[in-house]
Amino acid sequence: MNQKGFTLIESLIVLAIVQVMVLIIVINLKPLMVHYQLTSFLRQLQADTFYTQQIAITTQRPARLTFEPTNSRYLLLKIGAERPIMQRGYHSNIRVVFSSGTSSIQYNEQGNISQAKSLFISSNKETYKVTFQIGRGRFYVTKI
Repeated sequence: MNQKGFTLIESLIVLAIVQVMVLIIVINLKPLMVHYQLTSFLRQLQADTFYTQQIAITTQRPARLTFEPTNSRYLLLKIGAERPIMQRGYHSNIRVVFSSGTSSIQYNEQGNISQAKSLFISSNKETYKVTFQIGRGRFYVTKI
Protein backbone atom coordinates (compact mmCIF):
# COMPACT_ATOMS: atom_id res chain seq x y z
CA MET A 1 0.00 0.00 0.00
CA ASN A 2 1.44 3.35 -1.03
CA GLN A 3 0.37 6.14 1.33
CA LYS A 4 1.41 9.68 0.62
CA GLY A 5 2.36 11.57 3.76
CA PHE A 6 5.20 12.41 6.10
CA THR A 7 6.60 10.27 8.84
CA LEU A 8 6.96 11.53 12.38
CA ILE A 9 10.74 11.77 12.02
CA GLU A 10 10.45 13.91 8.88
CA SER A 11 7.97 16.24 10.59
CA LEU A 12 10.23 16.60 13.64
CA ILE A 13 13.25 17.41 11.47
CA VAL A 14 11.33 20.15 9.64
CA LEU A 15 10.05 21.52 12.96
CA ALA A 16 13.60 21.61 14.37
CA ILE A 17 14.87 23.46 11.29
CA VAL A 18 12.07 26.03 11.61
CA GLN A 19 12.86 26.53 15.31
CA VAL A 20 16.54 27.14 14.56
CA MET A 21 15.63 29.69 11.88
CA VAL A 22 13.26 31.52 14.24
CA LEU A 23 15.92 31.55 16.97
CA ILE A 24 18.47 33.08 14.60
CA ILE A 25 15.98 35.78 13.58
CA VAL A 26 15.13 36.61 17.21
CA ILE A 27 18.81 36.86 18.16
CA ASN A 28 19.46 39.23 15.25
CA LEU A 29 16.46 41.42 16.15
CA LYS A 30 17.70 42.29 19.65
CA PRO A 31 20.20 45.00 18.54
CA LEU A 32 17.52 46.41 16.27
CA MET A 33 15.11 46.61 19.21
CA VAL A 34 17.69 48.45 21.33
CA HIS A 35 18.27 50.92 18.49
CA TYR A 36 14.51 51.42 18.09
CA GLN A 37 14.10 52.06 21.84
CA LEU A 38 16.79 54.74 21.73
CA THR A 39 15.50 56.51 18.62
CA SER A 40 11.95 56.34 19.94
CA PHE A 41 13.11 57.89 23.22
CA LEU A 42 14.90 60.68 21.34
CA ARG A 43 11.78 61.47 19.30
CA GLN A 44 9.63 61.54 22.43
CA LEU A 45 12.15 63.71 24.28
CA GLN A 46 12.18 66.15 21.37
CA ALA A 47 8.37 66.38 21.41
CA ASP A 48 8.29 66.81 25.20
CA THR A 49 10.98 69.51 25.04
CA PHE A 50 8.94 71.47 22.51
CA TYR A 51 5.88 70.95 24.71
CA THR A 52 7.76 72.30 27.75
CA GLN A 53 8.74 75.37 25.77
CA GLN A 54 5.14 75.83 24.61
CA ILE A 55 3.84 75.57 28.20
CA ALA A 56 6.30 78.24 29.35
CA ILE A 57 5.27 80.62 26.56
CA THR A 58 1.50 80.13 26.81
CA THR A 59 1.27 80.28 30.61
CA GLN A 60 3.92 83.01 30.93
CA ARG A 61 5.58 81.01 33.71
CA PRO A 62 8.88 79.17 33.62
CA ALA A 63 8.66 75.43 32.93
CA ARG A 64 11.31 72.75 33.08
CA LEU A 65 12.08 69.15 32.28
CA THR A 66 13.72 67.47 35.26
CA PHE A 67 15.48 64.15 34.75
CA GLU A 68 15.66 61.41 37.35
CA PRO A 69 18.15 58.94 35.83
CA THR A 70 18.01 56.59 38.81
CA ASN A 71 14.25 56.17 38.27
CA SER A 72 14.54 56.17 34.45
CA ARG A 73 12.06 59.00 34.05
CA TYR A 74 11.71 62.73 33.54
CA LEU A 75 9.11 65.20 34.75
CA LEU A 76 7.57 68.28 33.17
CA LEU A 77 7.16 70.88 35.90
CA LYS A 78 5.64 74.32 35.78
CA ILE A 79 7.39 76.58 38.27
CA GLY A 80 5.05 77.29 41.17
CA ALA A 81 2.78 74.29 40.54
CA GLU A 82 2.40 71.65 43.21
CA ARG A 83 2.45 68.60 40.96
CA PRO A 84 4.18 67.78 37.69
CA ILE A 85 2.21 68.34 34.52
CA MET A 86 3.58 65.12 33.10
CA GLN A 87 6.01 62.36 33.91
CA ARG A 88 7.45 60.00 31.36
CA GLY A 89 9.47 56.87 31.94
CA TYR A 90 12.01 55.36 29.61
CA HIS A 91 13.72 51.99 29.29
CA SER A 92 16.30 51.24 31.96
CA ASN A 93 19.05 50.46 29.43
CA ILE A 94 18.96 54.10 28.23
CA ARG A 95 21.41 56.31 30.10
CA VAL A 96 21.03 60.09 30.35
CA VAL A 97 24.04 62.09 31.57
CA PHE A 98 24.29 65.89 31.77
CA SER A 99 27.66 67.40 30.91
CA SER A 100 27.41 69.99 33.67
CA GLY A 101 25.02 71.66 36.07
CA THR A 102 21.68 70.36 37.23
CA SER A 103 19.76 67.57 35.58
CA SER A 104 17.00 69.85 34.30
CA ILE A 105 16.27 72.06 31.32
CA GLN A 106 14.36 75.23 32.17
CA TYR A 107 12.53 77.53 29.78
CA ASN A 108 11.60 81.09 30.76
CA GLU A 109 8.39 82.95 29.83
CA GLN A 110 9.75 83.86 26.39
CA GLY A 111 10.60 80.23 25.60
CA ASN A 112 14.34 80.69 25.97
CA ILE A 113 16.85 78.67 27.95
CA SER A 114 18.88 80.64 30.46
CA GLN A 115 21.74 78.14 30.71
CA ALA A 116 23.35 76.29 27.80
CA LYS A 117 23.48 72.55 28.38
CA SER A 118 24.50 69.34 26.75
CA LEU A 119 23.26 65.93 27.64
CA PHE A 120 24.46 62.57 26.45
CA ILE A 121 21.97 59.81 25.78
CA SER A 122 23.35 56.34 25.24
CA SER A 123 22.33 52.74 25.01
CA ASN A 124 24.84 49.94 24.41
CA LYS A 125 26.98 51.05 21.46
CA GLU A 126 25.09 54.19 20.40
CA THR A 127 25.51 57.65 21.92
CA TYR A 128 23.74 60.87 21.04
CA LYS A 129 24.50 64.39 22.22
CA VAL A 130 21.62 66.82 22.73
CA THR A 131 22.84 70.43 22.79
CA PHE A 132 20.64 73.24 24.10
CA GLN A 133 21.63 76.70 22.92
CA ILE A 134 21.50 79.63 25.30
CA GLY A 135 19.09 82.46 24.67
CA ARG A 136 17.13 80.92 21.81
CA GLY A 137 15.43 77.88 23.27
CA ARG A 138 16.64 75.73 20.41
CA PHE A 139 18.40 72.41 20.57
CA TYR A 140 19.82 69.84 18.22
CA VAL A 141 20.72 66.17 18.36
CA THR A 142 23.94 64.71 16.96
CA LYS A 143 25.11 61.12 16.88
CA ILE A 144 28.54 60.60 18.39
